[in-house]
Amino acid sequence: MFYNLKETGGFRVKTFYIVGLFSVVLLCGCAGRPAAGPYVSESGSEPDSPRAQRRFEFLYSADIANIPMAAKDVRIWFPVPQSDKNQRISRLEIKTPESYGVHTGPVYGNKIGYIHVTGAPPPSIPVSLSFEVTRYEDRGGNSPSPPGGDVHKFLQPSRRGAITPEVSKAASGIEDVWAVPQDRLKAAYQYVIDNMEYKKEGTGWGHGDTAWACRVGYGNCTDYHALFIALSQAMGVPANFEIGFSLPSGETEGTVGGYHCWAHYYIPEEGWVPVDVSEADKRPVFKDYFFGAHDPNRIKFTMGRDIILEPRQKGGPLNYFIYPYVEVDGIRHEDMTLRISFRDISE
Repeated sequence: MFYNLKETGGFRVKTFYIVGLFSVVLLCGCAGRPAAGPYVSESGSEPDSPRAQRRFEFLYSADIANIPMAAKDVRIWFPVPQSDKNQRISRLEIKTPESYGVHTGPVYGNKIGYIHVTGAPPPSIPVSLSFEVTRYEDRGGNSPSPPGGDVHKFLQPSRRGAITPEVSKAASGIEDVWAVPQDRLKAAYQYVIDNMEYKKEGTGWGHGDTAWACRVGYGNCTDYHALFIALSQAMGVPANFEIGFSLPSGETEGTVGGYHCWAHYYIPEEGWVPVDVSEADKRPVFKDYFFGAHDPNRIKFTMGRDIILEPRQKGGPLNYFIYPYVEVDGIRHEDMTLRISFRDISE
């Protein structure tokens, strides 16, 4: 499926597919509706302001269901969004009938809500987060140093985002053609677009597994960005993974389908540079925009993969963390209902 640039002398030409609406199943991954594109004014042009913004209310709720009556220990972790350079979170309210705490993850600094119920548990446990968001367009120019000052962790591939032989071969081909880091990353971006198709068929997609992506050449945003990040890391450029939700640019309220994820790569003289490869592939007219920008039609919840929770879970590291993670007597429990929605705030 994948090829060596040294052998072909360029990128493959691919037919683009327009992704239409589909029935949303929240646990199936990336939303399939025409998602956030670049922020545009009513005239259809990009705004003059380099930091366009969007304000909205956001509701994230989950009902952990069918908890066994005989359970003795129920632990629930859920992601809690936080403010950063590109978003401001305010009026955050967490509601649940159980006592909870909010902790900070040990590697990426993610905020993690935690509920621990011992003894006879209720048959279901609801938890909801409501808050307001001001999200800003990200055109790069972030802090010149990585979070925590540790760039090395962003050079380490995740378990499923491995630097496979196919990834190494493609990265080597890019390095042979391009000498400037920015040009290499643009070539990696184009490589993913040329070799991946946005679709969700069968099983295997949505895990951000580079070996699987190289073999079948399709998937959702997780698979696209896993491949881009692996290519970046193979060329010695740190890259990170962020996950949250996208909002449709043409609607002012409604439900939100599955998650959306994106990436940044890091060059010291430029800082963190935003990339959204899957959106570029779904909407090729914005391909240049999404190499170096993220629109404000989104909200970030967490960063990173191979997530260690706080307090630490008994199971292995999470591939990524966007929906609640539950353990009942030390065993993962996945029976839950999610409801996620937004409403724009008028100025």
